[in-house]
Amino acid sequence: MSDLSPLEVHFPRLACEIQAFWGSPACYEKLQDLLVDTRGGRHGFPAEVYSDLSLLMMLVPRPKGPYDIWSDALDAGETA
Repeated sequence: MSDLSPLEVHFPRLACEIQAFWGSPACYEKLQDLLVDTRGGRHGFPAEVYSDLSLLMMLVPRPKGPYDIWSDALDAGETA
């Protein structure tokens, strides 16, 4: 039995690429680009590889946009 994940077994070059950008500010967006087909006509990943990528997405902090409704709600609660 291998100690490698399905991502590493089926897409070793992609696994190396993810290691290279892991922890960078663009990490969340790059992982999201792998999971969401914006070009159309792509075959997608096998289920076990998609699962690995989804897990990685959960481990990466989601970047805050210019407007965060939840932080505004917390701020409103503090002034009430």
